[in-house]
Amino acid sequence: MKITNYKWATVFFLLLLVGSACDKFENMNVDPNNPSDVPTSSLLTQAQANLVYNLNGEISQLGSQYVQYFAQLDYTEKSNYSEDGISSFNGIYTAGLTDLTEIIRLNESENRRGDVLQYGNNENQIAVAKILMAWVYQNVTDVWGDVPYSEAINDEILRPKYDAQEDIYDGLISDLNSAQDMMDLSPSIALQGDLIFGGNMEKWDAFAESLKIRIAMRLTEVDDAKARDLIQSVDFDKAFSEATDYAHFAHLETEDEANPIYIDNVVNVGADYFACANTFIDALNDLNDPRVVAFANPAVNSGLYVGQPYGIAEQGSDVDVSLPGDKYASQTAPSILMTAAEILFAKAEAIARGYISGDAEATYNEAIRVSFLYNNIDESELPAYLDQDGVRYDPANWAELIGTQKWICLFAQGIQGWAEWRRLDYPILSPGPAAVISTIPRRRAYTSTEYATNRENIEEAVARLDSGRDLFTERVWWDK
Repeated sequence: MKITNYKWATVFFLLLLVGSACDKFENMNVDPNNPSDVPTSSLLTQAQANLVYNLNGEISQLGSQYVQYFAQLDYTEKSNYSEDGISSFNGIYTAGLTDLTEIIRLNESENRRGDVLQYGNNENQIAVAKILMAWVYQNVTDVWGDVPYSEAINDEILRPKYDAQEDIYDGLISDLNSAQDMMDLSPSIALQGDLIFGGNMEKWDAFAESLKIRIAMRLTEVDDAKARDLIQSVDFDKAFSEATDYAHFAHLETEDEANPIYIDNVVNVGADYFACANTFIDALNDLNDPRVVAFANPAVNSGLYVGQPYGIAEQGSDVDVSLPGDKYASQTAPSILMTAAEILFAKAEAIARGYISGDAEATYNEAIRVSFLYNNIDESELPAYLDQDGVRYDPANWAELIGTQKWICLFAQGIQGWAEWRRLDYPILSPGPAAVISTIPRRRAYTSTEYATNRENIEEAVARLDSGRDLFTERVWWDK
């Protein structure tokens, strides 16, 4: 999906991340006639919109196809992995991350912090920018692996190094702790321009704590000791825990501001047109999962929930299969950054692994309950669901049960669903019958532009991959 003009803010310039002659950092994304008067509230709004459209658009939809939430209807290149596996993160850096870095610079500047104080306490503006950047960088590194981080968005470094993913993860925890330490939860000046939490700093604090939990659990298969230490350092009581705890980005009733799934499936119908995959719908039907009414719409012709055969084109038409549900794919459906169910599943897993004390079964059941409530499913349907074979908690089979239920609750959150499937290897998924490679992709490859502008650093990053080749079948550091 291409980013178009939208009312929240306008992307003024698209700049190359590296290798091109670029203006000084303070000249980016501001009114060229009034560069010193740019409101940081506008930068925050613009950054949030841009980053959500980048990360919840094409990249998320690729992830949703890899873990078989979605299947293409007419053209199956992505479902069958016959495209080149290359994606660019350039726009994420040159727009959203640049705006967030500018917010930090202005609020840290002795000469400018007083000018931008009207848009929120200086420390809170910095903290929110840091938290959003941590959310972004984790998504980016989970998709590509090693990426620019410590030297990124620096106008004095034209060719930033590609940090090892392990080092990026360490930095993200430090960034989140730093952001929380500087927060004022009862600020004298409310944060302006925030379309995610409306300036509520307690929610930003909870989101930061929840992000640390997400980060910690990614490490379980590659560094068990570090994962344990991080989980033991977080405060689950502060993190998301109720159905009403979530990070959403709201969309509007205009095409330019619509949900990314709606834009691709309704506004820009074409090669990316997709339905719910039979893999996902069949799993829901096999478990009599009432959440199917939120995840999917009934097929027009039959009134039943029917998945599109994964990787196979020309199997009827869109009236014969279930398209993504309105809760997730309507014009005004919010883009999801995180929900509480994900964090509760993480807590259940941490208990099952022996990282923390507690009742893994009760926490697992609570995660499903919260997912039911988030999807507007009556709680009275929960006991029968939990009592089924394939759902009932079994401590000897916790990985498959948690992995499968987490896969379900992360529907349409393509990056997260793909990452958790890669980490836990559940549910067991296989490429479709027409796939051109024998494995589901594990990362995205770098673009030719990056090789042309930053070859030495990108080749060092590629050399750290197991095969030393830039393939989308290679695994990122934590994917063991």
